[in-house]
Amino acid sequence: MSRSVNVMLVISFLLLVAVNIAFLDFVIFLPKKFAPENVSTVATPAPQSILDTDCPNSCRALIAREQAVRVLSSTPSNQESDQISSVPVAAKEYVIPIGSGVVKSDSWQDVAGAEATVDTRNYPPIKSVTLEVYLKIPTANGQIRAKLFNVTDKHDVWFSEVFSEGPVLTKKEVSVALEQGLKTYRIMGLSTLRYEANVENARLRIVTY
Repeated sequence: MSRSVNVMLVISFLLLVAVNIAFLDFVIFLPKKFAPENVSTVATPAPQSILDTDCPNSCRALIAREQAVRVLSSTPSNQESDQISSVPVAAKEYVIPIGSGVVKSDSWQDVAGAEATVDTRNYPPIKSVTLEVYLKIPTANGQIRAKLFNVTDKHDVWFSEVFSEGPVLTKKEVSVALEQGLKTYRIMGLSTLRYEANVENARLRIVTY
């Protein structure tokens, strides 16, 4: 009985020693096995400019001069800048209806209802004025003629006469000059063979600067 007890004690002692050894190995030696190795760092030298190593002073001066020339050539001169900023403004048009009517006489007569009043002071500087009128003779006999008359000053508007032949409504136009200020203008017409003739959609087209 005492012998078996001694054997048990020896076995217990050996187990205790083995457990202690395993614990010490886990606590002391295991962290060292998994610790990262020291990594040596090598300092990388800062890159040097090619100009600092391979380019002498004369080379640097030449490169600086070329860069200055490029900057100057890419910058527009004052004259070029003025030309770019000076964009022409589109002209403005104004249409003044005068009217329509019928004529039968072979001498000049007023076209009833074909009249308009224009004050040139109400417009910007005038570039051009055009008289536009549509003419036709339904019977195709003779000619129809029309012109613009200055009622205020009692004279024709110079070089305003137009004419047409045939039954097809035909557009006629002519450049005219208006008197300065407030004036009343009227269409006058005639039919050379006294056949009924039509004056339609007479108007003034004013173009300003």
